[in-house]
Amino acid sequence: MVTNPLLPDDTSVIQPKLFFNNVLQTIISLFLIGGVIFFFFHFIQAGFNYIQSRGDPKNLEAVKEQMTNAFVGLAVIFSVFAILKVLGHIFGISSLEQLQIIWPNLL
Repeated sequence: MVTNPLLPDDTSVIQPKLFFNNVLQTIISLFLIGGVIFFFFHFIQAGFNYIQSRGDPKNLEAVKEQMTNAFVGLAVIFSVFAILKVLGHIFGISSLEQLQIIWPNLL
């Protein structure tokens, strides 16, 4: 039997559907975590721009737009997660229906 030495067990060989579900869940979780980190980076950057604007109305408007874009991006990220769960429920796709936000690990 051919096995992958990086996997702690032979899940990919014995239960490929379970292995695919775990990979899909990990990929989606990585995108969600990356999106939240991206949100925080842009929100902090907008805060610094707010401090540097010194009350200039043109710069304040740009900062408001940056903060709005950051929150809209965060809302889109979690909306995609919710839509995937709803699609999994509607179409009976168990890997999407059981989707959770997990912190990926290598073990």
